[in-house]
Amino acid sequence: SAFAGNPYLIDLGALVDLGLLEASQITPLRRLSQERVDFGGVYHYKPPILRLAFEKFQRDRQMRAPYGDFEAFKQRHARWLDPYALFAALKDHFGGHPWTEWPAECANFSTALKSAAAKKVQVEAEAHRFFQYLFFGQWQQLRAYAAERGISIIGDIPIFVALDSADVWANPHLFEFDRVKFQPLAAAGVPADYFAADGQYWGNPLFNWEANAAENYRWWLERLGAAFELCDVVRIDHFRGLEKYRA
Repeated sequence: SAFAGNPYLIDLGALVDLGLLEASQITPLRRLSQERVDFGGVYHYKPPILRLAFEKFQRDRQMRAPYGDFEAFKQRHARWLDPYALFAALKDHFGGHPWTEWPAECANFSTALKSAAAKKVQVEAEAHRFFQYLFFGQWQQLRAYAAERGISIIGDIPIFVALDSADVWANPHLFEFDRVKFQPLAAAGVPADYFAADGQYWGNPLFNWEANAAENYRWWLERLGAAFELCDVVRIDHFRGLEKYRA
């Protein structure tokens, strides 16, 4: 997602302090290497632990976390949060396969909302909303801590998004995309140069700029707005390429 935060960055120690987790529940992560990041280990251990925090929160909705009201968070970010949460839950449900391989009834957000699969993963989707609530809440604390010390945070957003993303799945009309074959009509890359004699194929679908313009570039404005919620300065990667873009 171009909007969601990375739940692997959530500080579990803070959740122990809040009573959402027991200290013993994060022990598996403490067994990982302290010398390097074991991404496989984090991928394996952290989601189940976050799920325990969600279940504790569900049992005690009177619990007050210092991240604001959960319901208010969901309402404020619903435009991107609801598609992302359902996308993430369905991706788990379908064994991690890309959405282009999902059943036709789940081929995009609008149709998936009415599907039987969406009903099956309602709780899982809510868990993913909760993880975003935790991420954004903790990030705002970090940002405030930095600001108090005169430190600004610089963010970076790439021009393109991944094909297997909540963004393309929820907004296929904003991309040059074949909705029958579920493949980009054209994809991003780099021509041959001294780095790669054969060029580079990135696979990102290109934007349908006419469709974006028809919506007054809503998706782009919302994307930038989301970035500025996290950062003080935002760099658009390869802006020269974006500015000179020709469909």
